[in-house]
Amino acid sequence: MRPLFYDFPQDREAWNIEDAFMFGPDLLVAPILYEGARVRKIYLPKGSSWKEVSTGQIHEGGIWIESDAPLEVIPLFLRDGADLPI
Repeated sequence: MRPLFYDFPQDREAWNIEDAFMFGPDLLVAPILYEGARVRKIYLPKGSSWKEVSTGQIHEGGIWIESDAPLEVIPLFLRDGADLPI
């Protein structure tokens, strides 16, 4: 587990993100931190494309998105076509 800026040091916005992290080099985890929240804003670092695990939607990096996060879903994003090994 490491902060986004570790893998994306050239992305200035990645240095400001304190509520998401990389789990290995290919999985971005954006947990829900506040009681009752069911959606959250997530920054996807530039220089990669990101696949939202729960929906399969592909996003280009360098943008903020809103992701649904019902109780049974943790917002997870796979980098550049990586697979989840589970």
